[in-house]
Amino acid sequence: MAVVIVLWAGRPLNTPDLWWHLQMGEIYATEGPWPEGGDPLLHTAHDDAPVQHEWLFGVALHGVDRLHGFSGLRMLHALAAAAILALAWCVFRRAATSATLAALAAATFAILSAWRLTQLRPDLASIPATLAVYALLLAPEGPPSWRRVAAATGLLLVWANLHSLFAIGLALIVAALLGGLLQSGLALRLPAEERPTQAATRARLRRLGAALALGFAATLVNPRGIAQHLTFFTSTREAAIWMVKDEWTRFDPFAFHGYGHAVTRLGWLTTDAIGLAFVAVAGWALLRFLRRPSARALRACDPVHLGLGLAGVVAILTSIRFQWMAFLPILFLLRAHARLTRRAPAWDGAAALAALALVVAFVVDAAGSGALAELRNARAYLSRPYAPASYHASGVRMLEDAGIEGNLFNAYHMGGYLAYWLSPRVRTFIDGRTEHYDEQVFEDHQRASRGAGARAGETLVDLLDRRGVDVFFGVGLPTPRGATDVYTTALLEGEPGWVRIDRGVDYAIYVRRNERNAENLARAAAYYAERGLPFDAERGLDVGAVLRDHPEWAVAHRLLPVDRARLEAAARGGDENARFAALDTLGLFHLLAGAYEEQLAFDREAAQLRPRAVGPRRRIVYALLRLDRPGEALAAARELTRIDPDAGRAQAFERVARLAQGLGGGSRRGPAERARLARELHSLPLLARQDAARTLGGRLAAPALPAGSGAWKAP
Repeated sequence: MAVVIVLWAGRPLNTPDLWWHLQMGEIYATEGPWPEGGDPLLHTAHDDAPVQHEWLFGVALHGVDRLHGFSGLRMLHALAAAAILALAWCVFRRAATSATLAALAAATFAILSAWRLTQLRPDLASIPATLAVYALLLAPEGPPSWRRVAAATGLLLVWANLHSLFAIGLALIVAALLGGLLQSGLALRLPAEERPTQAATRARLRRLGAALALGFAATLVNPRGIAQHLTFFTSTREAAIWMVKDEWTRFDPFAFHGYGHAVTRLGWLTTDAIGLAFVAVAGWALLRFLRRPSARALRACDPVHLGLGLAGVVAILTSIRFQWMAFLPILFLLRAHARLTRRAPAWDGAAALAALALVVAFVVDAAGSGALAELRNARAYLSRPYAPASYHASGVRMLEDAGIEGNLFNAYHMGGYLAYWLSPRVRTFIDGRTEHYDEQVFEDHQRASRGAGARAGETLVDLLDRRGVDVFFGVGLPTPRGATDVYTTALLEGEPGWVRIDRGVDYAIYVRRNERNAENLARAAAYYAERGLPFDAERGLDVGAVLRDHPEWAVAHRLLPVDRARLEAAARGGDENARFAALDTLGLFHLLAGAYEEQLAFDREAAQLRPRAVGPRRRIVYALLRLDRPGEALAAARELTRIDPDAGRAQAFERVARLAQGLGGGSRRGPAERARLARELHSLPLLARQDAARTLGGRLAAPALPAGSGAWKAP
């Protein structure tokens, strides 16, 4: 499991938040923790931004990036994951009666921490720091030495500047103090002859109290002072962190809700098993003590670790990001086993079988979720600095090379990447720093991503006007969308006030047509003139002409598949099956590129070859609607409904065609009618997820990376 996690962590960089950590780290390193001019990345940030609660982590990453590039960051990530697993093993081994039980505990921890360990984020500092605070202060039975207290204080000082989750360390000391007080109270129930002296317990409590006071004082040494300690409470009150699904979703022990990649079904079941075992063993131990108080029964209750275990359970129930804190109830269970049972081969055998089952389940789960997909291509795994397709790098490169400036609307996961390459010339709408903008910004973003306004009577265009957006970077494919899927590519297609300046099969970039953006449009025109491509400041990029007259550039720019020449030859060939397959693929690529006239020619020919094929007919309806030919679209939609076995999907196309015809021609539609039709068009499911993966997978050229990719970017 460690090998899988370390290889997974060391893959080409694929953590969206990494990019803004790197960019802010560079700013903090050059300007200090208080940069002038407000937040340099977001145009929606509040006046108090930036918030420096992770400033030192960003500076550290920037230093590695500058000295060793992205390869150094990948190596650092893999080493950090390995070190955390090793530290967890050491903690479990000290508590367990055998290496086999420690292995079972470590396997459980690996499952529950895998998502955090494979993200290059400040959690890679907070997880080992929590384990270290436990080992230094809370693991010893007696009072921790002053040397341990000093080490923990120094650790907390650094931790408070790396990540606002340093408060976990202080909270665990408080939990241990409460557990110690509980132990003192329960000891009063013991028979007089068994009642221990309170001197050792009081000495431990005093030393932990001193450690808490020193730690609290040390953690005040950060750019934000006491505000750093209140980050969790201020963020949950003012920002939209509860809307971030892979971060702050509450863990539901009674139902698996589908938490995305952050919690797999295996992780959910494992968490429930630990919680159930903890409640059962702790309840049994307490009941046993209350029925027959004895010194042995009190040791089995282990009140200090009971308090720590409860703290871990509460953290997990608060948010799925704290699943790794299950190590605390696991430690309670290991210690309870050591105190309540005798060591026997049967325990080790059962633990070995359970650990083996977890290993197999974890590897199967990781392979099934696609987590290990990058390992199948060793050359790409070793050579790629990061996963550029996730960030639509070709579009970012175009913005960079053309010198586009202004306020940009972007997908949530794109914010940091865009900022890393384009700020401060371009400022983004949103990124993973939810404490930098208020909840209304997040709500506006969510509504705009669905093609709507956020206020009564407001359209998408109105919302973009209100927020002063100059550039719209739409992303995604027209597939059925789940809770975390994004499809904004065609939201502004055909909108009179916006000009398309770049297009890929899975993204589109638009610039607002107004006086403020005249220079941006001139820059885009110069960019395409230099490359001999058709672009007009009024009509934008002529994608159809690009695909027809500049196919080599279209292939390199990921508008056409790399086997374009073979497909075109097959489309003219004599084999009917090969001809249909080629026409079907070319029709799909031209639709995804927004070249609807050219797409219609391919799909109509494909429909003639296969009259009952629904894919080309769906695309025909869609293209006719995009070309504002609602009468033809409705006739084509009725034919689709007649032959399509998926009646619900076919009826959706016919419903939108009826709406378009009822709204009249494009020149007669007002802003509200255009916005309504655009939303309906954008919601049509043109291709299934598996079709998208099968059609596009491996058929697109490698993206053109922004300048300097693979090494530290030049200033």
